[in-house]
Amino acid sequence: MFGFRSRVSEDMRSWIFDCFDWFDDRFEPPDQLVLPTRAFFQAPKGIGQDTAEQVLADIQRHMKIDQRIEIVPLDVLPGEYRLDYNALSSVAGAYDNSAGIPVIHYDPEQMKYPLQFVNTLAHELMHARLDNWVDDVPGGAGAHELATDLGCIIAGFGVFQLQAADEAGWSGYMTQPTRAFALAVFLSRRDLGIDAVAHYLSSRCLRLVKQAVKQL
Repeated sequence: MFGFRSRVSEDMRSWIFDCFDWFDDRFEPPDQLVLPTRAFFQAPKGIGQDTAEQVLADIQRHMKIDQRIEIVPLDVLPGEYRLDYNALSSVAGAYDNSAGIPVIHYDPEQMKYPLQFVNTLAHELMHARLDNWVDDVPGGAGAHELATDLGCIIAGFGVFQLQAADEAGWSGYMTQPTRAFALAVFLSRRDLGIDAVAHYLSSRCLRLVKQAVKQL
């Protein structure tokens, strides 16, 4: 579970600010958050391939990524045969461009958890966006996975990043306080208040964002 050390180090804060500048200079900055509502997602309910493809299309639209990207289910055990679903969260998604056509692989079981599924696809799509920039993002290749998570927050998916990790009970590449701080930076740079996210976050996540706003 998460360590609730809410203060983010000065080095991490500086890196987050540098990444916001870097992303905003190269990609069109979003003017709003992407939220888990029908206003943002046209995909129908369900756990089929058609739904997965539409969710991917919705995220691509919000990220303004118009290249062809295929989405393929991972060959994994159905949920009822797993001892611990969250133990397999590290393979919830994967990105591959070895054949020249970007492919996102996803765990179909995760579609039962929409926040986590959207967050996974957003992360893998950010890999596609950064394909040719791995060494150029602040921190270089060594910070690539961390920058991929942060890139999702910068692209407007901060609610998904923060709340999906809380829901899944694991923190992935970023700590929860770091995600909350990055979301607070997003709100500040886009002239949004905490009320823009309050309805969509658990009390634990909202408390972290409020603490991060005070740090700013």
